[in-house]
Amino acid sequence: MTRDEVIALLAARDPIAAAADLPVPGEVTWVRGEADGDGVEVLRYGAGTTDAQVADRLLEIAAAGGAVRSVQLIPGPDSGDRPGSWGVEDLLVTAVARRVLPDVAIRPDWPTLGASACQVAVSFGASEWVIPDGDDPAGDAALSPEPPPDDESPREDPPASAACAAAAAARA
Repeated sequence: MTRDEVIALLAARDPIAAAADLPVPGEVTWVRGEADGDGVEVLRYGAGTTDAQVADRLLEIAAAGGAVRSVQLIPGPDSGDRPGSWGVEDLLVTAVARRVLPDVAIRPDWPTLGASACQVAVSFGASEWVIPDGDDPAGDAALSPEPPPDDESPREDPPASAACAAAAAARA
Protein backbone atom coordinates (compact mmCIF):
# COMPACT_ATOMS: atom_id res chain seq x y z
CA MET A 1 0.00 0.00 0.00
CA THR A 2 1.12 3.54 -0.60
CA ARG A 3 1.42 6.18 2.10
CA ASP A 4 -1.56 8.06 0.64
CA GLU A 5 -3.69 4.90 0.65
CA VAL A 6 -2.85 4.17 4.29
CA ILE A 7 -3.58 7.77 5.32
CA ALA A 8 -6.89 7.66 3.40
CA LEU A 9 -7.95 4.46 5.22
CA LEU A 10 -7.13 6.02 8.58
CA ALA A 11 -8.77 9.35 7.71
CA ALA A 12 -12.02 7.60 6.68
CA ARG A 13 -12.49 6.52 10.34
CA ASP A 14 -14.37 3.41 9.19
CA PRO A 15 -13.01 0.19 10.73
CA ILE A 16 -15.64 -1.94 8.97
CA ALA A 17 -14.51 -0.68 5.55
CA ALA A 18 -10.85 -1.06 6.54
CA ALA A 19 -11.52 -4.68 7.57
CA ALA A 20 -13.59 -5.52 4.47
CA ASP A 21 -12.20 -8.50 2.59
CA LEU A 22 -9.64 -9.33 5.24
CA PRO A 23 -9.23 -13.08 5.62
CA VAL A 24 -11.32 -14.77 8.30
CA PRO A 25 -9.22 -14.85 11.46
CA GLY A 26 -7.23 -17.99 12.09
CA GLU A 27 -5.97 -19.14 15.44
CA VAL A 28 -5.10 -16.48 17.99
CA THR A 29 -1.83 -16.98 19.80
CA TRP A 30 -1.28 -15.61 23.26
CA VAL A 31 1.54 -15.25 25.69
CA ARG A 32 1.63 -14.53 29.41
CA GLY A 33 3.47 -11.53 30.86
CA GLU A 34 6.06 -9.50 29.02
CA ALA A 35 6.63 -10.51 25.43
CA ASP A 36 8.89 -7.82 24.07
CA GLY A 37 12.19 -8.47 22.40
CA ASP A 38 13.65 -9.12 19.02
CA GLY A 39 11.15 -8.87 16.23
CA VAL A 40 8.52 -6.95 18.25
CA GLU A 41 7.78 -3.42 17.02
CA VAL A 42 5.54 -0.80 18.62
CA LEU A 43 2.94 1.30 16.82
CA ARG A 44 1.62 4.27 18.79
CA TYR A 45 -1.71 5.77 17.74
CA GLY A 46 -4.56 7.82 19.12
CA ALA A 47 -4.04 10.88 21.28
CA GLY A 48 -0.88 12.72 20.31
CA THR A 49 -0.42 11.12 16.88
CA THR A 50 -1.55 12.00 13.38
CA ASP A 51 -2.77 9.71 10.62
CA ALA A 52 0.44 10.51 8.72
CA GLN A 53 2.59 9.45 11.69
CA VAL A 54 0.70 6.17 12.04
CA ALA A 55 0.96 5.53 8.28
CA ASP A 56 4.68 6.32 8.23
CA ARG A 57 5.36 3.98 11.16
CA LEU A 58 3.34 1.15 9.58
CA LEU A 59 5.24 1.53 6.31
CA GLU A 60 8.56 1.67 8.19
CA ILE A 61 7.68 -1.60 9.92
CA ALA A 62 6.62 -3.14 6.60
CA ALA A 63 9.96 -2.13 5.06
CA ALA A 64 11.80 -4.09 7.77
CA GLY A 65 10.41 -7.27 6.23
CA GLY A 66 11.02 -10.62 7.89
CA ALA A 67 12.82 -9.07 10.86
CA VAL A 68 9.42 -8.18 12.36
CA ARG A 69 7.35 -11.00 13.89
CA SER A 70 4.74 -8.90 15.75
CA VAL A 71 3.47 -5.36 16.21
CA GLN A 72 2.22 -4.12 19.58
CA LEU A 73 -0.48 -1.45 19.12
CA ILE A 74 -0.26 1.17 21.89
CA PRO A 75 -2.91 3.89 22.21
CA GLY A 76 -1.90 7.37 23.33
CA PRO A 77 -2.23 8.51 26.93
CA ASP A 78 -5.58 9.66 28.31
CA SER A 79 -6.00 13.39 28.87
CA GLY A 80 -8.69 15.76 30.06
CA ASP A 81 -9.63 16.39 26.42
CA ARG A 82 -9.99 12.83 25.21
CA PRO A 83 -9.19 9.23 25.98
CA GLY A 84 -5.95 7.78 24.62
CA SER A 85 -8.01 6.14 21.89
CA TRP A 86 -11.65 5.66 20.99
CA GLY A 87 -12.93 2.11 20.54
CA VAL A 88 -13.55 2.67 16.86
CA GLU A 89 -10.00 3.99 16.55
CA ASP A 90 -8.59 0.82 18.14
CA LEU A 91 -10.42 -1.35 15.61
CA LEU A 92 -9.50 0.93 12.70
CA VAL A 93 -5.78 0.86 13.50
CA THR A 94 -5.94 -2.92 13.96
CA ALA A 95 -7.55 -3.39 10.52
CA VAL A 96 -5.17 -0.98 8.78
CA ALA A 97 -2.15 -2.64 10.43
CA ARG A 98 -3.41 -6.03 9.20
CA ARG A 99 -3.73 -4.65 5.65
CA VAL A 100 -0.23 -3.16 5.66
CA LEU A 101 1.37 -6.10 7.53
CA PRO A 102 -0.45 -9.24 6.35
CA ASP A 103 2.18 -11.69 7.62
CA VAL A 104 2.93 -10.08 11.00
CA ALA A 105 1.16 -10.82 14.29
CA ILE A 106 -0.94 -7.81 15.33
CA ARG A 107 -1.32 -7.32 19.10
CA PRO A 108 -3.99 -5.03 20.57
CA ASP A 109 -3.00 -3.54 23.94
CA TRP A 110 -4.65 -5.89 26.47
CA PRO A 111 -3.96 -3.76 29.60
CA THR A 112 -5.55 -0.69 28.02
CA LEU A 113 -8.36 -2.24 25.98
CA GLY A 114 -9.25 -5.23 28.13
CA ALA A 115 -10.17 -8.79 27.23
CA SER A 116 -13.49 -8.04 25.51
CA ALA A 117 -12.13 -5.40 23.14
CA CYS A 118 -9.10 -7.58 22.34
CA GLN A 119 -11.47 -10.41 21.41
CA VAL A 120 -13.44 -8.10 19.11
CA ALA A 121 -10.16 -6.86 17.58
CA VAL A 122 -9.55 -10.37 16.21
CA SER A 123 -12.37 -9.77 13.70
CA PHE A 124 -10.45 -6.69 12.56
CA GLY A 125 -7.10 -8.41 12.11
CA ALA A 126 -5.57 -8.92 15.56
CA SER A 127 -3.84 -12.27 15.81
CA GLU A 128 -1.92 -12.31 19.07
CA TRP A 129 -2.60 -11.29 22.67
CA VAL A 130 -0.12 -10.54 25.43
CA ILE A 131 -1.99 -11.24 28.66
CA PRO A 132 -0.40 -9.45 31.63
CA ASP A 133 0.66 -11.41 34.67
CA GLY A 134 -2.14 -11.16 37.20
CA ASP A 135 -4.96 -11.22 34.62
CA ASP A 136 -6.78 -14.51 34.87
CA PRO A 137 -7.91 -15.65 31.43
CA ALA A 138 -9.45 -18.71 33.06
CA GLY A 139 -12.24 -16.48 34.37
CA ASP A 140 -13.25 -15.44 30.85
CA ALA A 141 -15.60 -17.90 29.17
CA ALA A 142 -14.24 -17.06 25.70
CA LEU A 143 -10.73 -18.12 26.63
CA SER A 144 -9.32 -21.54 27.24
CA PRO A 145 -10.28 -22.89 30.69
CA GLU A 146 -6.66 -23.39 31.64
CA PRO A 147 -4.22 -20.51 32.04
CA PRO A 148 -1.13 -20.45 29.84
CA PRO A 149 2.14 -21.79 31.22
CA ASP A 150 4.62 -19.45 32.88
CA ASP A 151 6.91 -19.40 29.84
CA GLU A 152 6.44 -16.94 26.97
CA SER A 153 5.79 -19.54 24.27
CA PRO A 154 2.77 -18.61 22.12
CA ARG A 155 -0.24 -20.81 22.71
CA GLU A 156 -3.16 -21.36 20.40
CA ASP A 157 -6.59 -20.60 21.80
CA PRO A 158 -9.17 -22.35 19.60
CA PRO A 159 -12.28 -21.44 21.66
CA ALA A 160 -11.68 -17.68 21.28
CA SER A 161 -10.63 -18.10 17.66
CA ALA A 162 -13.75 -20.05 16.82
CA ALA A 163 -15.96 -17.40 18.40
CA CYS A 164 -14.16 -14.62 16.56
CA ALA A 165 -14.19 -16.53 13.29
CA ALA A 166 -17.96 -17.00 13.68
CA ALA A 167 -18.36 -13.27 14.32
CA ALA A 168 -16.29 -12.48 11.23
CA ALA A 169 -18.32 -14.91 9.13
CA ALA A 170 -21.56 -13.31 10.36
CA ARG A 171 -20.12 -9.88 9.45
CA ALA A 172 -19.37 -11.02 5.87
